[in-house]
Amino acid sequence: MGRINDVMLDYLKDNARFADLFNGCCFQGQKVVEASDLTEGSEIYVERGEGVRRREKQDLLLQKRDDKSGLSASAGIQKKSVKRERDIKKILKSGMTLRILGVENQEHVDYTMPWRVMGYDYHEYGEQVKERRRKNKDAGVLPTDAQYLCGLRKEDRLAPCYTICLYHGEDHWDGPRNLKDMMQFEEGNSHWKELFSDYRMNLVCLNEMEDFSCFHSPLRELLELIPYRRDKKALIGFLESHPAYQTLDEETAEAAGELVGLKNFIEGKEKYEERGTYNMCTAVRELIEDSKSEGRKEGEASFSSLTLKLINAGRIADLERAAKDGSFRERLYRELEIHRE
Repeated sequence: MGRINDVMLDYLKDNARFADLFNGCCFQGQKVVEASDLTEGSEIYVERGEGVRRREKQDLLLQKRDDKSGLSASAGIQKKSVKRERDIKKILKSGMTLRILGVENQEHVDYTMPWRVMGYDYHEYGEQVKERRRKNKDAGVLPTDAQYLCGLRKEDRLAPCYTICLYHGEDHWDGPRNLKDMMQFEEGNSHWKELFSDYRMNLVCLNEMEDFSCFHSPLRELLELIPYRRDKKALIGFLESHPAYQTLDEETAEAAGELVGLKNFIEGKEKYEERGTYNMCTAVRELIEDSKSEGRKEGEASFSSLTLKLINAGRIADLERAAKDGSFRERLYRELEIHRE
């Protein structure tokens, strides 16, 4: 994962912010998920697919052959498995009801995303089924042949999974938004398309959102900065019109600084601290002033190079004109191949 992805991941692991994300993205800001009902549930799923099973069959054949010849069993052949890990997984327990909530952070468009999300949910259900089977077997509560064969009782139920794909990249999401978008269907024949069992992905594209009022924690201040990451002038205008950015909590301030690339704020945030809160407006204002100062220095250095070249070439008239005419000066920079940042 990239740096921004890691920042978002760390920030959203907090239960209060995680609950606010789900409430804002899925329930229009209503307080459906309570932070106090959430517990950590992240884990790694081990996938053993068709390729792995084929390798196991090969191992078995080699084992039989080696047993006959007296050789050691299939030396050098290793069984492979694929580990898949959700970015964030929380267990929501409200009364006697359990739900599995997951978030996948995406900084770049992934054209396999619906399949990936379906895979995470599939493995979650698989783990629940295995655990239920084990408990039922240990307790000896499988009275009928049908229940014994599948390992589940008629009244057994699984905890449903809900996964958000949170896209915080800059490009437009032009990838699939559900499993059906990944499929190839015959044009003019809708029967197979209608019959297909789709798998919906709860995709949230932050660069498509215009209203962030559905979020009620400092998460709102962080997400509202997304459109201004590459435009520092627009950023300072936005910050100065929103007083909340003058009193950010430390974790939000750190995440926001990383998100918009405020190097001066990241490296010396204590300079902008007052009574336990942090003023991002001051940091951005200083960054813009520093940039202007550097620009002036670079401009002066470039003009000095231009002056020297024109004098050496005896082009004094061009030098006088360049000092007065900006467009003519730009043409000279290109003509004389003077590099300017």
